[in-house]
Amino acid sequence: MKHYTTLALVLMLLTSCSFLFAQTDEIRLEALKTEVQQKIDDNDKMAQVMVDKVFSFAELGFHEKETANYITGILEKNGFKIERGISGVPTAWWASWGSGKPVIAIGSDVDCIPRAS
Repeated sequence: MKHYTTLALVLMLLTSCSFLFAQTDEIRLEALKTEVQQKIDDNDKMAQVMVDKVFSFAELGFHEKETANYITGILEKNGFKIERGISGVPTAWWASWGSGKPVIAIGSDVDCIPRAS
């Protein structure tokens, strides 16, 4: 009988510990979400300036030289390694930061349509 009581106490302890760890993970996740939201809010002005700047270049497809230089310059200042001329396209580029997984890709089409704006 003593062994059953000890086993029951150990199981209750393990169950309560896993519940506490789950709460701790949830608290950490909420803190991380709050931090990410704050970083986004802190950079909203910069994001708007970047959008306006790229729009102001109004470059035709495969001739986005100013746009490519502007965006890759910002990425380089923030620690990204830039490979230019990807797939034989002078304005195409690939930015990488760190190594390993996950690999995150962002694609964009930043050329101008003549007489559209």
